[in-house]
Formats: sequence, structure tokens, C-alpha cells
Amino acid sequence: MTAETSKNLLTIKAFAKINLYLDVISRYPDGYHRIVSIMQSVSLHDLLEISEAPYPVIDVRCTAGGLSGTTNLAYRAALELREQTGVRAGARISIKKNIPIAAGLAGGSADAAATLFGLDRLWGLDLSSEYLKEIATRIGADVPFCLIGGTMLAEGKGEILASLTPVPDVSLVIATPPMPVSTAEVYRQFDEAGPAPLGKKDEILSALYHGDARGIAGSLNNLLEYVVLKRYPIILEAKDIALASGALAALMSGSGPSVFALCGDEVAALEVARAMRLHDSSFFVEVVKPARTGVELV
Repeated sequence: MTAETSKNLLTIKAFAKINLYLDVISRYPDGYHRIVSIMQSVSLHDLLEISEAPYPVIDVRCTAGGLSGTTNLAYRAALELREQTGVRAGARISIKKNIPIAAGLAGGSADAAATLFGLDRLWGLDLSSEYLKEIATRIGADVPFCLIGGTMLAEGKGEILASLTPVPDVSLVIATPPMPVSTAEVYRQFDEAGPAPLGKKDEILSALYHGDARGIAGSLNNLLEYVVLKRYPIILEAKDIALASGALAALMSGSGPSVFALCGDEVAALEVARAMRLHDSSFFVEVVKPARTGVELV
């Protein structure tokens, strides 16, 4: 935060997430799934402005239709933070939405994480990172990662996190077909299909450790593709277009429908992005870089 930034107004970037690797091991009794994932923050981000409110009200406004008010995960994050700390302060939260919604990019979780990060500072709580992470876990499975960001191994429900060697400075293309996909529905179909776990995390961990971009490309995996690609062939089309136009690899992120293409350099990424837009002008397409954190003060 610069010296010019008012302590009563914070502007925060909330970075999107992709899954370089996603394996589903089993299902917990509460319905959540035990996963093994390698998560990566990318430069695509929502922009939040958080300021004090004169009364203990939480007011959330979002540029995306239908995401203002109490249904926004940022609202839930603010409420949870107040409940866990006993604070009675209020806040106004304004979200400029750039991350596609229900797209497998953790946009809502990123906004929730940025809200926790910002309100901790705005309300003068000075909570430990571990305590903030504990609160984040109560809000959603991806929120703890989005709070920290970078390149991380996520296990359990996604809350058991370990930092990994950062991804090399590759270029990526995110392409999102214009259709929301329900994570809950994907996991329901996954449970019905019952595919065996991949068990291949060591391959990508080794490639990351050695900074081997081609090795990383060759070890990208997402077990949820097993059910999603059958139901949404447009996602497979997007992967095929990316590979045909020069990407080293392409993979669905999370439960979809977003696909990311890993490219050797920005020139290759721009060509992949051009091919994606030509293939279907309704796609959201963005060239991005790896980000080293989940949230960032502007």
C-alpha cells in the first residue's frame, strides 16, 4: 500500500486460480471430496475496493449482475470474520468482476480471500496468517489457497497447503466457453462414474522442482475431465484448438468449463489466443502469466 492510500479505503487485486493437477481420492462423510491438487495463481484478477461503513452494515456491490448483496461469497467472508473476532464494524465492498463466473477459476473464492485480507487491515485486527486461513476454510474449499496463492500443493478438502517451487515464467491462455458449470453437479456425476484416482502427482512435482516447462506440460492432469468432457464437448474442442495452434499442453481448470493452455512464450500464447477467438467469438479469452500471490494491495 502506497503512502497516498487512505487507511479507510483499500484497493485489492484478487487473482484467479487454475489447477495444474487435480486428483480426487475419496469422499468425506460431509460430502466434500478428498483431493490432491497443484494450484496456481494467475494474473487475471478481480478488483476490490473496501472501505469503512458508518454503521455495522456489510454492503457488497458487484459489477456482475446478480452478485451484489448477501449471495456474494465476499459477504459471507465479511460476516464470518465478524463472527469469529467479535468485531461490530461495517464495510462497503465494491467488486469489479473480471474473472468469469462459475468457470473453474475460483473467482468467488478469490473475492472472499481478498475480503478477509482487506478487512483484517481495515478493521485493525492484525490476525495471524494461520488464523485467517482457518477462517477462510469455513467459507469454501478454495478460499485458503486464494488467500495465500502462488504455486501450492493442496490436499484434504483443499485446506492442507504446502508451497512448491514456483512455476517458470511461462505464458498461459485462459479460454472460457460462455456456460456456467455447477461444481456440485460435476462431483455428483463423478461419484456416479467412480473413476480411479490418477496417482501421478510425483511427475508434476518433479517437473516443477526442476523448472521444466515441457515436463510440467507433459504432466498436467485433471481427473474431473473424465466426466465433464463427455457432457460438454465444447471444452474438448477448446483443448484441441489450443494444441493445434501451438500450445505445449491444454487442460480444463477445476470443474470447468475454463481451459488453460500452457505456452512456451508470449508469442505462442498470442497465437493460441487468436485461434481461440477465431474459433468462437463468444469465448472469454485472456493471455496471463503466473502470479506469485493470491491477493495484492494496489
